[in-house]
Amino acid sequence: MVEINKLLPVLASLAAFALPFPAAASPNATDLADHLKTSKALYYGSWRCPACITQTRLFGDAANKLPYVECAKPKELPIQAAACKTAEIRAYPTWILENGERREGVQTLEQLKVWTSMPARP
Repeated sequence: MVEINKLLPVLASLAAFALPFPAAASPNATDLADHLKTSKALYYGSWRCPACITQTRLFGDAANKLPYVECAKPKELPIQAAACKTAEIRAYPTWILENGERREGVQTLEQLKVWTSMPARP
């Protein structure tokens, strides 16, 4: 049997080989939420959808700035529910850009930053 302390240097070198570049920092959630709103992207979801809860939590305290449309409360929010039907929302969460391009499923902050062409901070 191989001793674990002899494997550590090998594992460390393999990790360095597999990850030769440092990971890019995630965009600031508040800046991204502001960018999504100003770029007229919309986030369609449901209050009872686990994936939507996960998506929203990625934004932390900035979640209240998201351009969110609630699809599952037709009595309480009939205008938003109608917007979901008009947008033909088939899955939650769904993100739609002003040009009609859409993404379904949970998106990372980095994916949203790139997809919406968020400018780099000066």
